[in-house]
Formats: sequence, C-alpha cells, structure tokens
Amino acid sequence: MKGIVFLGNRRCEVRESPVPEPGYGEVLLRIEATGICGSDLHLFRADYLDDQIRGHEPCGVIEAVGPGVMRAKPGDRVSAHHHQGCGVCEQCARGETVACRHDQVVGVSVPGSFAEFCVVKERNCIPLPDSVSFIDGAFMACVGGTAYAALRRLAVTAHQSLAVYGLGPVGLSCALVGKAMGLRVIGIDIFPERMAAAEACALDAIVDSAHEDPVPAVQAFGQGAQGFWGDGVDFVIETSGATAARECVIPSLHREGRAAIVGVGSTDKVINPSDIHGRACTLIGSVVFPLGWSWDLARFLAQSGMSFEPAVTHRFSLNQAEQAFALADSGRCGKVVFVPGE
Repeated sequence: MKGIVFLGNRRCEVRESPVPEPGYGEVLLRIEATGICGSDLHLFRADYLDDQIRGHEPCGVIEAVGPGVMRAKPGDRVSAHHHQGCGVCEQCARGETVACRHDQVVGVSVPGSFAEFCVVKERNCIPLPDSVSFIDGAFMACVGGTAYAALRRLAVTAHQSLAVYGLGPVGLSCALVGKAMGLRVIGIDIFPERMAAAEACALDAIVDSAHEDPVPAVQAFGQGAQGFWGDGVDFVIETSGATAARECVIPSLHREGRAAIVGVGSTDKVINPSDIHGRACTLIGSVVFPLGWSWDLARFLAQSGMSFEPAVTHRFSLNQAEQAFALADSGRCGKVVFVPGE
C-alpha cells in the first residue's frame, strides 16, 4: 500500500509498505478520506525523521477484522477517534482517552491514516449514518469533534452570539457547528483565503484583522443581538493560538460571557485575572473530546443535516503529498483532505 512519511524540515515522501494486519480487538480500515490537521503540521515542520506513517483523522470502510472483534464487520462505514488510550485506566473508562498516560495516538505512536489502509481499535470505531459522508467522518475523528466539544463545553443555546478567532480548519468547523446549533457567528482571520472559505460556510460576519481591530467589530456584533448586556458576544472560541488573538478574547465578551481556548501556540502571558473578574466571565480550555461524544456528533450530523464539507478547500490523492502539505503549511486555505481513492 501507499503511505506518507515525514522526512524532517517540511519534507515528506510517499512510500510502499505491506498492508498491516489487525491484531486482537483491531480492525483494518480502508481509508476513504483523511484530513491534514494542525497537529500533523507540527510534526511536518520538525527536524527529525522516521518511518512512521502519519495522519490521525481516519475514516473509511472496514476491510478486515482481527480476533476478539465483537461488533464491527467488513463493509461497515466508520470514523475512528484518534486517541485510542490503553482501554483499562480510569481516564479511558470515562472516555477521556486523550488524558490516558499510555495513550496510543493514531499517526503518532502507531501508524496513521495518510495511507490506503490503517489499523485502529474496534472500540474507537464510530458507525457512520448513511447520510454522513466519509469527509464528514474524517472531520469527526479530530477537528470536527474538537469544534463540537468546544461548543458543548460552553453550553451554548440557540440565538446567542459566537466569535471565532482563527478561521483555519478548526475555526471553520466551530463556525459550522455553531450555525447548526442556531448561533449568530462572526469570524476573524488575517488570510483572504480563509475568509473566503468562511464566506462559503455562511458566517454572519467576517473581520479582516490584518486591516481592522477586531474587538470593536465583535463588540458591535454582540450588542446588535443583546444590547442590554453591553458590548460583546456571548461566546468566544480562540483557535489560532496567536498572541494577538488571545489578547482579544476577554474584551470581546459581554459580562458573564464564556470563552474556550482551543488553539495550540503562543506561550505568552496575555490574560489578566482582573479582566476576568471585572466581566465575571468564564474561560475554559477545550482539548479534543471524549470518545463517547463521537457517537453524539454522528447523530447530530445525521439529524441536523449539517456537513463540514464547506470548510474543505482542497482535495488531493496520496501521490500529491508534497503539494498538499506545502499548501496546508502556508495557512492560505481551509481544510485540506486526502481522498486515497481519487
């Protein structure tokens, strides 16, 4: 089979390797769609190399099952949560596999989904309803699930207002889920290509923060919905990890607003606790999502009719790996996905 490995310093290569065999409790997944995530780009930019196939957004059709598999069968359409955990610790029992000390992360500690086939744990496979596409299933495996979890942790309700700082794949996913939940959404970014993708996702307003201070625009957007609270929106999600964006989070909230920090990046200390106190606001960190919430997201997509596909700006075959990663690394795009069958 074909699979993509990283060679260090923004270089990658498509290699041939044997199709893996599923072990106990595992299934062999024929990959139909898998996306490039910001976490993949951190590895892509690193200066070391190895023979590990990368990619952690597996979605496809089960090709074969290993011994001990109880539910899954060949032909099933599934998305696979990439944090597999150990399966026996307290965190895994809660579905918080991301917090497992012995976590087995697809594409990091075990071979990943930038390939024609990938082995995953049966317990991490979520059946896809017929109306949910393979690309939506790839979003479910990471960025879409991360967006859904952030909004769920914020306890949003319909007709409230949301500002999303950073309109990369996670930010666009947050905007799409927010719209499907009935929120008014304003997005902020510096790249024209990402703002164009946001227009395709039907946001209510978009701010070019390369040429405009976003805070007054966000405050006015929130005031238009609920002026009695004063300036600001009900919710903010920060996905960029940039210092400049994080400095805008608290000033963008109205009194008693809530914000989720989702993006990984800057370590600058930009938040003053007195600002939190003055606005009586709530800040949370939102990291990936519990395994069980993947099942909830599958139902949400099927019942709402929502799709993440408007956030996709480019699709590539595995043979186009160099072009795909160069584009994703530039930041001048929405979601980039591999469709191995194309």
